[in-house]
Amino acid sequence: MATLAAGLLLGWWTIQTPTPVDANAPADQFSAGRAMADVRVLAREPHPTGTPANLAAIAEMERRLTELGFTTRRVVTPLAEKPAQRLAKWGGNPAAPAISLVAVRAGKDAAAPAVALLAHHDSVWASPGAADDIAGVAAALEVARAIPQATQARDLVLLFTDAEELGLVGARAIFAPGAAADPIAARIGVTINLEARGGGGRAMMFQTGPKNGDLVRRLAAVTPGASASSLAVTLYESLPNDTDFTPVKLRGQAGLNFAFIGDAWGYHSPLMTPDRLDQGALQHLGDSALAITRDLVAAPELPARSENAVFASAPLLGIIVYSPATGWVLLAGIAGLLVLAAVWRRGEWTLGGMLMALGQAVLALIIAGVLMFGLNLLSGSVGAEYYDRLAALPRLEVVAALAALAVLMFLAAAPAGSLWDRWLTWAALCFAGALVAQIVLPGAGPVLAWPALLAAIAAVLGARPGASGMAQLAPAALLAIPGLALGAELFHFAFLGIGGPMPYATVPLLIPVLALLAPILPDGPGSLRNRRPALLAGGIAVLLAACLALWVNLDERAPSVPPYAGTEKSQG
Repeated sequence: MATLAAGLLLGWWTIQTPTPVDANAPADQFSAGRAMADVRVLAREPHPTGTPANLAAIAEMERRLTELGFTTRRVVTPLAEKPAQRLAKWGGNPAAPAISLVAVRAGKDAAAPAVALLAHHDSVWASPGAADDIAGVAAALEVARAIPQATQARDLVLLFTDAEELGLVGARAIFAPGAAADPIAARIGVTINLEARGGGGRAMMFQTGPKNGDLVRRLAAVTPGASASSLAVTLYESLPNDTDFTPVKLRGQAGLNFAFIGDAWGYHSPLMTPDRLDQGALQHLGDSALAITRDLVAAPELPARSENAVFASAPLLGIIVYSPATGWVLLAGIAGLLVLAAVWRRGEWTLGGMLMALGQAVLALIIAGVLMFGLNLLSGSVGAEYYDRLAALPRLEVVAALAALAVLMFLAAAPAGSLWDRWLTWAALCFAGALVAQIVLPGAGPVLAWPALLAAIAAVLGARPGASGMAQLAPAALLAIPGLALGAELFHFAFLGIGGPMPYATVPLLIPVLALLAPILPDGPGSLRNRRPALLAGGIAVLLAACLALWVNLDERAPSVPPYAGTEKSQG
């Protein structure tokens, strides 16, 4: 339990936002305090496309851009039928065009490919949009302020698009296919999009352009505090979601897409005012964007296009990046370590015992999925109103976590096989999952391969001749902590992304947890008296999860829900 608690605590620490930097910070730093001045002006009221508030925000952005040394022009785009219909449904003027801003600050070499920061300035009806996406606009302005023009080897471009909420209208006009695009599109070498789906949390780099290897390596080198995951990149490609980065990617251009998605209640909410914006989220978004933008805009050459990389943020280590081919080397190393451990302890495991351990692990995963599915039904989340369930995500995340904890407690009450039956089998199961991921989705490799490596190292250290007692188990207990922290961080971000309607989609993340905790579970079933504490803890976890799920179901509609809720989205 101490190892599990330590891993969860480290995982909790890794998802915390940094302390906001106040407005008196040195000029070369990103300051959420300074950026908030723009947020308070631009998000003082809802500002959908075509409204007086939207036009006033455009004028204010033009003033700020001029102040920062940019030459600015407008890109006016008439609304097509569907965006116009949506705007009319909100009570807006369907004849109003989208007005995007293209701002350029010259660098030393006007012929060099430019670096662009992209954010949308419009909001949905009834929401001030302090997070989505005035936080992105304000972050871009603060990033530009922190980079002296004299240090620019190339042009810095700020693109503030309109009518994103109506269907990416401004971005689709600027980054249209081929010759239909705005002239600025062909001049941009790297685009960095700043987005939000919620009002807080750490900003995740969750999408890239094609051939991202060298660009991601540059991000890892200059922005070690950023959060990034090739798993998120892989999963996002399969989701029916779009941001202003979509037309950039469709043009085949290089870039990075950042967003914070915590405090999901704030997504499109009338309550998402500047005062409710998590300034730590703004700080993390800005820190991440400033470091990579400063590096790229001053570089003599932009990163070359290279094979897509595998990467993830590791607790205490920053972003680790490697090629898909290196993933095979990693798997070979894991296999070798597990074989060595099995040879050293060949008298302490049996085929029958390993099959029992495998069956128990598979059964545990099935039970976890069924339990999460049942609790989700109890919470009323299947088919529920989309925005109301976004507000309930923190409670639903705890429900899913308690379900997973209950399964672990039941395993602890009656673990199958011997210590080495479980240790080798569950580590091998994690290795098998990593192997499948390497073949099918290399970007998902770190989710299973990294914990499998930790489990394999722990197994070899524990299996070394003469090791017994604490000398055998202590390495496993210590190495499990960063692996569990990584799993907790991935679970949190995955749940924020897809957990509301499908919490059971997070069940595969239990595989590395089993591999890491296998040697720490009690050896053998023991007496009922010895099993009782674990059984009781598991039962309490299920009861608490059921109570939370029922609370979500019976709770009144969240005050953060936008007034048009129920007309556009529902939980799947």
